[in-house]
Amino acid sequence: MAVGASRPAVVTAVVALVVTVLVLASAVLLRLQRDPMNAAGQLGPPAAAAGSADLTCGESPCGVLTSLPVGEVTVELLAGDGGEHGIVRVLAPGSDIVLETALADLGAELTQRSLVCTEGDTTACLVRGARDDAVVGEVFVARDDKWEAVERPYVSNAGYLDLVPTTGHDSPGIVLATYPNCTGSADDCDGAAVALRIFALDGTSRGCTKGYPTLSDLPDWPDINVNGGELRSCG
Repeated sequence: MAVGASRPAVVTAVVALVVTVLVLASAVLLRLQRDPMNAAGQLGPPAAAAGSADLTCGESPCGVLTSLPVGEVTVELLAGDGGEHGIVRVLAPGSDIVLETALADLGAELTQRSLVCTEGDTTACLVRGARDDAVVGEVFVARDDKWEAVERPYVSNAGYLDLVPTTGHDSPGIVLATYPNCTGSADDCDGAAVALRIFALDGTSRGCTKGYPTLSDLPDWPDINVNGGELRSCG
């Protein structure tokens, strides 16, 4: 079952965007849904007020942006002023797990819509944020009650990044939108065909969809469910 901040049930590019990802990965290393990722997100009370030790996000106290129930745990997204320096906190029975995100190093701003989680055979959460030229995200996976970050960022220059069910697979896919025949930002590629690229939770590629004129032309948009049998090579 998928759990998302603005969707009842719960996409880096081909050759050119891979270069971008490799550059970003050296810095450390979403789904953009109906609501824009850069919508203002107000911080909640400081993290200390939520029942744990003081946490600092950058140079300011952390505030709780949002939280989601995921199985027997609750996953919180915390950030400092301006949605920077994010922290993922997993509130589990008897213990808390605190994991820093790399998105501040990638220039992304976090909001109340930045966290999406899924539970099933593999439980995972995606933290995504918008910047001027792209949507960037980082995935956290639970294995044997231990949470860890997948050591790579995901980048969509076409405005879509999410965890999405994939037919034929037990775990969701990390799905991002790309312009397979265009490099640059969404403004640079206005009018170019859009395709989805799908990754497994361990970062391996599952393939790509065919191109569509716009995101809204994707089947069942915005409630995408990827058919693994229709994926093709991301040449």
